[in-house]
Amino acid sequence: MREPLHSPQPNEAPFALYRGRLVTRGNLWSDVRELARRLPERPSMFNLCENRYLFCVSLLAAAWRGQACLLPPSSQAAVLREIADDYPGAYVAAEREAQAAGLPWFEVAATQSGAAAPEPDYDWRHPAVIAFTSGSGGRPKPCVHSLGTFRTSALMALSSLGLGQQPRLLLSTTPPQHMYGLETSVFWPLFSRLVLHDGKPFFPEDIRRIAANAPWPALLASTPTHLRALVKAPGSWDEIAGVISATDALPEQLAGQIKTALGRSPHEIYGSTETLSFANREPLRDSLWRPYAGARLIPDAAGQTRLESPHLPDPVWLQDDLRIEPDGRFNLLGRQQDMVKIGGKRASLAELNRRLKDIDGVEDGFCYLQETETGEGRLAAVVVGTADKQSVRQGLRPYVDEVFLPRRVHFAESLPRNAVGKLTKAELERFLANLA
Repeated sequence: MREPLHSPQPNEAPFALYRGRLVTRGNLWSDVRELARRLPERPSMFNLCENRYLFCVSLLAAAWRGQACLLPPSSQAAVLREIADDYPGAYVAAEREAQAAGLPWFEVAATQSGAAAPEPDYDWRHPAVIAFTSGSGGRPKPCVHSLGTFRTSALMALSSLGLGQQPRLLLSTTPPQHMYGLETSVFWPLFSRLVLHDGKPFFPEDIRRIAANAPWPALLASTPTHLRALVKAPGSWDEIAGVISATDALPEQLAGQIKTALGRSPHEIYGSTETLSFANREPLRDSLWRPYAGARLIPDAAGQTRLESPHLPDPVWLQDDLRIEPDGRFNLLGRQQDMVKIGGKRASLAELNRRLKDIDGVEDGFCYLQETETGEGRLAAVVVGTADKQSVRQGLRPYVDEVFLPRRVHFAESLPRNAVGKLTKAELERFLANLA
């Protein structure tokens, strides 16, 4: 079934700021049609565009041509080659030629004509996006989503967060190739009055400058890792109208620092590459997550939980352990594979990491299970910051059992986090090997 996306805004409404120029929705559709006309006749593209607006145009142009947009967990040549083996005929779409392991390259450049056009007709059920898991659990796994899935998910999220009718500049520090960045900075603007910003600002002063010069107040979508740097930066953040966080738990202490520094109580959204986002919370008001209206969490006798939601064609089994309250809200206990067992007792590494990063003097860090010479598991920690071993153990002691206090604490200048603040399995293994 082919039909327009039914964007709620007219063609004259603002859609994006692209290289400082205002792009209307009519301009967007003109750029999409022009790019779609020039795309090679191939089944799928690796969308490696760094400019967020060009990424959006490429994705929509490919979808109109019936091509799948492949979103790898990284742009490393070996990763692209591994995925390309399963998708014959795939090509790379980007502003500049990439080291893409011999894959054909198509140069993406938006027109500057300022022409306007109506929305194209789309097949909502076509597999428009194939995103791949980050590799934190091993080989990247494909997750297929249609434009219909993204549209319904976006409308659910915008309604739950009260953002659908607010004119705000959506300022994201997360690349659009990541599901969190894709949802919030590309699809949310498509179905609301939010305006896409084409960049990926990194330094606090870049964010402040963009927000200060924007025609609208800014909604900042970022990660806990990035927000830690922002709260330390001096100066005012008057132009920030709201803060969204995802990819990792937002500790209550950091949430309080964000409210103090930016003047806004942050909101978190929760989801995965497999599910898209489906729940939110405001951690300074409620520690429990609330599913979007229409989303249902159903536990089974074995303790696993499946998600049923209007945006998903089929139920999805979650990889996280949840404790679901009678009213449907839930507590996130951690990923099933991150549960550690020592001396007959169990704990979640995600919860231990959250407690670790709440300790004064700890800027970043993580806990991990270290095998001793006798084959027993003992907890160890890596810390970035000024805290010493004693303060780390004392900071954890009120919250965890004695067996989960780290026996060894390593100190590092930084952690090998990726663009969205995650520690992938491969990078973590290399980091710990070098540490040893």
